[in-house]
Amino acid sequence: MANKAYKFRIYPTEEQKLLFAKTSGCVRLVYNYYLEQKIKLYQKEKRISPIQNVPAI
Repeated sequence: MANKAYKFRIYPTEEQKLLFAKTSGCVRLVYNYYLEQKIKLYQKEKRISPIQNVPAI
């Protein structure tokens, strides 16, 4: 099976650039929050949560 890749170039407007910046900032905040929770749980219980063993879909 051959892998294919596509490259796209976008030219967002100033309003879209602002929206992308806000969205990525929110995503980063949520990711870092749950990463911190995961680290604290591991330090406390010295084990990996069972939900982490579920493969990504």
